[in-house]
Amino acid sequence: MRILVDINHPSQVHLFKYVIRELRNRGHEVIITASQKDVSFRLLDEYGFDYIKMGSYGDTLLQKLFKLFVLDFRMLRIVWKYKPDVLTGLGSFRAAHAGFLFGKKTIILEDTEHSTGQIALYKPFATKILTPACYMTDLGSKQVRYEGCHEMAYLHPKYFTPDPTLLDKWGVSKTEKFAVVRFVSWKASHDIGQYGFANEQKLNFIKELAKYARPYITSEGTLPPEFEPYRLKIPVHQIHHLMAFAALYVGEGATMASESAILGVPAVYINTLKLGYVNMHEGYGLLKQTTDTQQALRYCIEWLTDPAAKEKCRAARERLLADKIDVTDYLVNTIEQAGRPG
Repeated sequence: MRILVDINHPSQVHLFKYVIRELRNRGHEVIITASQKDVSFRLLDEYGFDYIKMGSYGDTLLQKLFKLFVLDFRMLRIVWKYKPDVLTGLGSFRAAHAGFLFGKKTIILEDTEHSTGQIALYKPFATKILTPACYMTDLGSKQVRYEGCHEMAYLHPKYFTPDPTLLDKWGVSKTEKFAVVRFVSWKASHDIGQYGFANEQKLNFIKELAKYARPYITSEGTLPPEFEPYRLKIPVHQIHHLMAFAALYVGEGATMASESAILGVPAVYINTLKLGYVNMHEGYGLLKQTTDTQQALRYCIEWLTDPAAKEKCRAARERLLADKIDVTDYLVNTIEQAGRPG
């Protein structure tokens, strides 16, 4: 069977990496297409994947609208050339469009309720839309819910074991309490009108946080000079090893908040955007969310001053994993099933 996997974001490299490897282990041919977004190409290179570069979606609304047609045309050419039996991707309108036009099955993943424009572009053309059971929106008859979330596909202990020896390599002390801080760029179409940290409070937030744990900042955008001493400087494909040993995650990125929760690390999510999988982690006691910078700081201090915080989160993580499925195995089997005749 020939399968096309379309990647539009760095997090999707992680999401699909074990899916791709397992499909290939089962004898299937996998073609990877990818857009340039943040460090997506770098991640694919680090993992040794061959892929077809599709270009970027652009930054402005006008650029994004123009690129809809450009990216659709590029995908059509690729599907015509390689003739995949199944196409899959997270929110990939171009895979759905090309699959529909060529009469191929398309399995589209979705976990972001507010990506309404993206959903409208692919929903009429997709064969199936896979969402976590906690997804808050009803997408109709094509929607299939499963017990899990995307980040479990690569951070479940079956697939990921953190390596403490890497901390020495990065100059991070094993005895030092540290926190991972995430700033996003707010350039995605679904980010319009949304916000996280109050800009004028960011520096004070970092300074206050530093009284309790060493902050390491990871950012989609350019950091002002005053934040440079806190910048996280590690290989992009190894960040989860660092996160696993953090005392805390705090940030605007929902994916990293979910990753931290699955690793058993206390998380604080500051963002006006609400997501079903974030609510799920909050329900297990792994995460706290707010839209207020000062409240986020209070949550951070609560986590960092609670000596039992990590133990509580590790226990909560075990309950979470026990309740959910092997997401990688589920995705592989679903893709294989779609490609079978009949």
